[in-house]
Amino acid sequence: QMGVLARMAYADLLREAGRPTLIILDDALVHSDDGRLEQMKRVLFDAAQRHQILLFTCHPQAWGDLGVPVRSLV
Repeated sequence: QMGVLARMAYADLLREAGRPTLIILDDALVHSDDGRLEQMKRVLFDAAQRHQILLFTCHPQAWGDLGVPVRSLV
């Protein structure tokens, strides 16, 4: 979770400097327990108001409640 939070903070610094931001996460939170995953979903939802976020996962059922449709790449 700290790695994801650090990426969000860096993206905020880039945005303040007028640079474009894109955050790509590849199952970055797959080993989080349910409580921490819910907290991190709130962080991601907040960050998505300021940045473009692409989240790749093998566990789409865990991410269906973020307000955007889950899309399959296969």
